[in-house]
Amino acid sequence: MSDTKAAWKRRALRAENQLQTMQQIRKADFDFNRAIYSRSAWQAICIQEIREAIARMDEDFPNA
Repeated sequence: MSDTKAAWKRRALRAENQLQTMQQIRKADFDFNRAIYSRSAWQAICIQEIREAIARMDEDFPNA
């Protein structure tokens, strides 16, 4: 391939497209991970609240 102005322009456009693709992939990956971490935190809070509720029930209704 000759190093003409058109060839350099094609390379630059291809590089820009590759950069845009990589940015889209990274954003999608970030959004996916953020959703997972958010859900995990929500689940951890729910589990802790359930444990506390069970502990209170055990205090309120001791075994005979």
